[in-house]
Amino acid sequence: MPQRDAECESANARTHPALRGLSAGVPRLASLMFTKAPGLGRPLFETVHAVSAGLWLGSLVMSAATAGLLFGTMRSLDPSFGFFSAYTGPQSDLGAGYIQNRIFLAGDVMQFIGATGSLAATIALIGFCGLSLRRVSTGIRVFALGAAMALVSYHLFVLVPRMQTNAHAYWEAARAGEMDAATTAYDAFQADHPTARNEMLATTVVVALMLGAGAWSAATTGRPDEPITRDDRSPRARPASRLEEPKLARSTPGGRAGGRS
Repeated sequence: MPQRDAECESANARTHPALRGLSAGVPRLASLMFTKAPGLGRPLFETVHAVSAGLWLGSLVMSAATAGLLFGTMRSLDPSFGFFSAYTGPQSDLGAGYIQNRIFLAGDVMQFIGATGSLAATIALIGFCGLSLRRVSTGIRVFALGAAMALVSYHLFVLVPRMQTNAHAYWEAARAGEMDAATTAYDAFQADHPTARNEMLATTVVVALMLGAGAWSAATTGRPDEPITRDDRSPRARPASRLEEPKLARSTPGGRAGGRS
């Protein structure tokens, strides 16, 4: 019997490490099995943000590109237009501006849609999807969005109405052959042109920055650079210790510690 007891104690001591590992692993496995999978909110709003910011940036880039190509082509062709037959001055810039105005208006509509979508997606990500404001990418995104919204608001509600008024006055006077009135309206329009160019360039930069920060944030979701949340501080989020239990702390079926009474 003493020999059998010794064999049992020896087998028990050999199986303890495995049992301890199993006891530590089972709760963690259970927590992983019964933890709810992440919802679609974060991926959905990240996608909306990326599409909206991409549309916004694309409208700015393509409007500027078409303006450069259109005015350059018109000046090289030096055409005349029957619609402005009474206008005695050069008609290349007159015709190019008339066409480009419609492209700019279409771009403004896309800017408004992109700005609205970017703002709504950012609010949803921060307010409902738990996007942390402590992340660097979130700070850059919010700063760039604020700057872009300020710029596009000035563009849509201050600059564009004034420039549209002067542009239409210029075209109407040119069509009627009123050269003095056309020159006055053209000069008023040109006075806002440098401001419009700088505003468009600044908006392009901050929207590109916002789009890049959003891509950075989406790409690093769940990575180690995420700030620790309350759930991450729970016991199940901490890995089980791999240090072997000291021999003196082990208990045997006979109530002895470390095989001694």
